[in-house]
Amino acid sequence: MTRDEAWDRCKRNHYSAAYAQYAMEHLVCEACHGDAILPHHIRTRAAGGDDDAANLLGLCTLCHRRIHSLGVRRFGFLYPALRDKMRRALDRPKV
Repeated sequence: MTRDEAWDRCKRNHYSAAYAQYAMEHLVCEACHGDAILPHHIRTRAAGGDDDAANLLGLCTLCHRRIHSLGVRRFGFLYPALRDKMRRALDRPKV
């Protein structure tokens, strides 16, 4: 996905400016370094997460499916470099 494609998709879906900015800056999967799709919320919006960069991960389709099937904590064991960011996001106060 290119920056323009990320922007168009975010604009079309009425995502926040913070979310769109993160999407345009993270075009490579932060876990496996493949082509990222739109960012994943570490703490979901329904659980009190927000669109702050500290709560987002740029993930490819495979890693996005993997984090949903395994859960954030188990996913962190596969990708230790992301573990601290995910822990901090989950420890943040809910919005």
